[in-house]
Order: sequence, then structure tokens, then C-alpha cells
Amino acid sequence: MSKPLFQLPIGGRLFAPSLIPTIAFLLLLPVLLRLGVWQLDRAQEKRELIASLEAKSSQQSISLEQALQLEKPDQTKVMVAGQPVNDVHLVVDNQKHDGRLGYEVYGLWQTESGSQGNPEEYILVSRGWLPRQDFYQKVPNIPKFTDNKLSGQLYFSKGSNQVVAQNAQWQKFDDAWLIGQFDLETIAEKAGEIGYYTAPFVVRQQADSSSPFVRQWELVASPPEKHIAYAVQWFGMALVLIILFIVLNLKRERQDESANG
Repeated sequence: MSKPLFQLPIGGRLFAPSLIPTIAFLLLLPVLLRLGVWQLDRAQEKRELIASLEAKSSQQSISLEQALQLEKPDQTKVMVAGQPVNDVHLVVDNQKHDGRLGYEVYGLWQTESGSQGNPEEYILVSRGWLPRQDFYQKVPNIPKFTDNKLSGQLYFSKGSNQVVAQNAQWQKFDDAWLIGQFDLETIAEKAGEIGYYTAPFVVRQQADSSSPFVRQWELVASPPEKHIAYAVQWFGMALVLIILFIVLNLKRERQDESANG
């Protein structure tokens, strides 16, 4: 048994930690505390981000050109001139809303700049969510994309997912392409494959009570409360580590006395 670094009497016992457990404790405890603090910082960042996005959602819509000149155009309300492509849809399966399975439906919008030879003349448009009618339904009944104006919020991808990109399996059903898992880059790549080269963002259409589509998107993927829960877990683990370190290094004083005798 290794020799203790020191001995400290605590209520009839001796706290006598040895070298290796003490080093492990001193290395691990700061890591757990730092992870907890980091999650608290992330929660505050999310609060600030949500406040910024909510402020944007209350502003008046501006033109796409004006929005793209902003330092942070993400989530800006825009109006886009042009016309819809009404015979192509990219459909994402297994999307939930209020606990119910359904689909997120993406359409394409041709901008006015397309007539000027702009290589990114199309925009991906999230038309919203449609419910799955039954287990056997492959794709939803998608209303034709015949809107005479496009208004909604810009959404920029938060990064690609290589696992999704490598395993993306598309199925063709009439004028709809169906995929079970996705990121926005995967959808944009598919649009390009079928001849529609899109801008590096999506327009999430404005909510419309007369539309069959549900248009309710989370402002952030992970709310502040989730980060707070993670912080509590890390701090809890730090507390358990402290308790274990103390308990496992407590020894009975009489054992030490008998050894001295």
C-alpha cells in the first residue's frame, strides 16, 4: 500500500490520501467543473441568440438583396421576387411536429436574376410540414407550388453532416424526391443533380393560416434549458468525485494506533 501524502483527523477517522488517487482527483475535478461552466456559458449564448432572432422576427420584411448585405442575414424576414417551380419537390421523411410523424417539404423558387444568367438562380424553399396520413403512405399529397410571391425567413445551414451525405438514399415518386435523413447541403446537392443550382440558404415560408402546411420552426436546435441540464450533470459528477475521494481515503484511527503499538 502506498504511503499517504498527509493525514488529517476527521471525526474519529483519518483522511489519508495517497499520491496516485490525489493526482487523478486533481486532474479530473477541474475538467468536470470547466465543462459545467462551459455549458452555462452556452446557455447564456443561446439566450442572447434567441433574443436576437425574436427581435428579427418582429421586424418588417426587406428584399433579399438588402438582407444579403447585412452582417448577419440569418433569420431575416425577406420578400423575394420571381416565380415557383411547381413540378419539383424534395421531401424529408420522419419529421415530427407535436409528437406526430410527417414530412418537411422543400420546393424551388426561380429568382428574377435567373433571366440574367445568374448560376444560382434558384432558392430552396421550406414550404413547411405535412402530416403522415397512415403507415403505408410514402409521400404526402403536396399542393402545387403556385404562390405568386415568396415571403419568409432566411435560414443558413449550420454545417454539413458527412454521415448523412454518404448514406443519403433518395427515392423518386412522380414529381417528388424522398429522403429519410438529411442536411441542407444534401438537399442542395440533389437539387443541383436534377438541374437546379441553388443559393447557399433556405427561405422558410411565412406562416399562413389558410395553408395546409405547418410552419413552426425552432429558433435554436438546443434551448438554454438543455445546456443548464448538462451543466447540472457535470457539476453533479464533480460533487460525486469529491465525495468519493474523501470517503475512499478515510481510515479508522485505531488501525493507525495498532500499527504504532
